[in-house]
Amino acid sequence: MIRRPVVMIYVRHSEGCEHRNRRNANFYRGCDCVKWLRYSGEACFCKARARLRPHNQHKLSADTRSWTAAEDKRAELQQKLDSGETGPLSPVSEPRRPTIAQHIETFITAKEGEGCGPATIRKLRHQLGTLEQFMAARSKFFPSEITATDLIEFRAGWTWKSGVTRQKAQQNVRGFLRTCCKDNLPELLGAMKTIRLSKTDIARLEPQPFSEEELKKLLAQVPKTFADDADKAARMTTLIHFMVSTGLAIRDTIQLERANITGGWLKIKRQKTNKPVEQKLDESLYRELLAVANSNPKYIFWNGTSRPTSATGLWQEDLRTVMKAAGLWIKGNLSHRFRDTAVDFWLGSGCSIVEISAMLGDTVTVVEKHYRKLMSQRLAERLAKVPMRSWGANA
Repeated sequence: MIRRPVVMIYVRHSEGCEHRNRRNANFYRGCDCVKWLRYSGEACFCKARARLRPHNQHKLSADTRSWTAAEDKRAELQQKLDSGETGPLSPVSEPRRPTIAQHIETFITAKEGEGCGPATIRKLRHQLGTLEQFMAARSKFFPSEITATDLIEFRAGWTWKSGVTRQKAQQNVRGFLRTCCKDNLPELLGAMKTIRLSKTDIARLEPQPFSEEELKKLLAQVPKTFADDADKAARMTTLIHFMVSTGLAIRDTIQLERANITGGWLKIKRQKTNKPVEQKLDESLYRELLAVANSNPKYIFWNGTSRPTSATGLWQEDLRTVMKAAGLWIKGNLSHRFRDTAVDFWLGSGCSIVEISAMLGDTVTVVEKHYRKLMSQRLAERLAKVPMRSWGANA
């Protein structure tokens, strides 16, 4: 069987190059040393060496110090070898095609312009940077060189345990591919089919509301956990009261302002969805919020000086400590349990799904999808109490 010649790029480092002794120095792209091409086969493009002796190992200069320009020359030579052409190679010109790395930077810049937060940008850089490194290891530097096989093998190397994390990563990769892989897009998207969630993932995503007994146990644990800090215990108790009562997400709760609860009404726009939330607060909860906010003129739970993400992380760590001490912590499900508890209470009180969606700041579709199990349980409870016509002996 005749093996297909494959053209590779390598670097001939100069004597003074600081990268010449590094690991895999021959394939280092970050220096200005001259780039060369090599391949094995019968066809010879290095004519000077061919005149000296017959050989199957061929090396020729790419006539450039740019790896990107050398990649164009490599692609041209590979095409000639595949088609059997023997004509001379074209002169080196400046690269015109953006590389995968350049496309990634453009994609991330666009996301920043759309208002994506630092956490989202950080995830994009990691996930797409991993893709760029994977393709570079295969000597593929342009979007047009990405194949379905590459993507299948790239995804197979993911080590995230959570199926949701893998789904989100695939969503980001597919979004990137749509911006730069116009010619082979259907093939690439077809290779990244839907990732199915495991039973563990599904169970973890199910609502986990606290029962009334569990809530009492959790609240009783707060002063024990923070026995040496009465102010912190009071603020933690109020935070739990507030989140259980309103179902507000932790990131919105931590950045809650006095202005958001004026007159005993909660009125905000969610940071995640930008949808409005409007609820009437219980009078005692309203007074409790004002009491713990006396130390700050603007915010209830945040000092307004640290990063919001850092403040949220510290509160979550304290919540985790309390829940563990009370024996109520579920791995991977922390503050969202308060939101589940609020929804469970509203459903049990007869609130409609439209009302609940408005109070949560979510769409009806999202609420129905996430809380379908709770809705079914509460409906079964109400149906069990519906009066039944009796056809007994005395009817």
